[in-house]
Amino acid sequence: MADKQNILANLYTFSVVAKFLSFTLAAEELCLTQGAVSQRIKKLEVDLGFTLFVRLTRKLELTEDGHRILRTLTKSLSNIFTEVDDIRFNELRGELYIGVAPTFAHLWPVPKLSKFQKKYPYLDVKIRVKASKLDFQNQPVDIAIYYGNETHPDFYHIRLFDEELVPVCTPGYAERFGLTKDDSRLESTTFLHCTESLEFLSPLTEWQHWLNSTGRSTSILKHKYVFNHEELTMVAARNSIGIALGRYQTIKSYLDSGELISLFERIPSGYGYDLICPRGHETRPKLQAFLNWIKKYTKYYDTP
Repeated sequence: MADKQNILANLYTFSVVAKFLSFTLAAEELCLTQGAVSQRIKKLEVDLGFTLFVRLTRKLELTEDGHRILRTLTKSLSNIFTEVDDIRFNELRGELYIGVAPTFAHLWPVPKLSKFQKKYPYLDVKIRVKASKLDFQNQPVDIAIYYGNETHPDFYHIRLFDEELVPVCTPGYAERFGLTKDDSRLESTTFLHCTESLEFLSPLTEWQHWLNSTGRSTSILKHKYVFNHEELTMVAARNSIGIALGRYQTIKSYLDSGELISLFERIPSGYGYDLICPRGHETRPKLQAFLNWIKKYTKYYDTP
């Protein structure tokens, strides 16, 4: 392999080209000519011994090897800049990037962040909401909170709290289908399914779990609406579109207000809200600050 110093000198150019998938836009970003950028990439490909981009008529695409290099480079650059922040600011300044599922973010951590802000006024927080889990390798996330089953290989994590499942609907919907008198009428209802944070499972998973756990047949799941966003599922329930299987920690305010009612058993979901970060990062001062703060609001346990 060619001189590693030459390769390192051109890897940043590669990262910019990969960001835009355009030599022209990368050249503008780097204040270079398009030809200079193209030559750097060609030199890097020669030095590495494999192709990074497929050159199409009007655009570029990363090769499989290019994707691998970009993933590694993104992670490495993130670690380098994190270490720089550690040294410069002891991590109680700078930026804390948090990934979290949208409904949970709206109802639980964000309303509490003003207290964190008062304690750490010089630490900027960036929130990224996404219904599916974020990729720590390809996105500059420091820490994430997601609904899961505690299986997080190679990550440090703590369980913030467990979740329970409970069927909910409007009083009018329950009356229309006679649910208050006869639970066999469930078969006639429309089941509202939520896949937020569980996109890797069947959309029917949570309802099937509730039915099996309460001794009911899953064959009644005949009519369904499916949402990948929990709050949208609750909007549908509150508009009497069907009966939703609510995650109790995030929908109990609707029960308290009477907007939705629960007519059936509440059961453990087998899942809960886990805070995760790459193993070893939990000792960083800014992550420690967030961990120590959020633990005050939860019944948690540590996982070594």
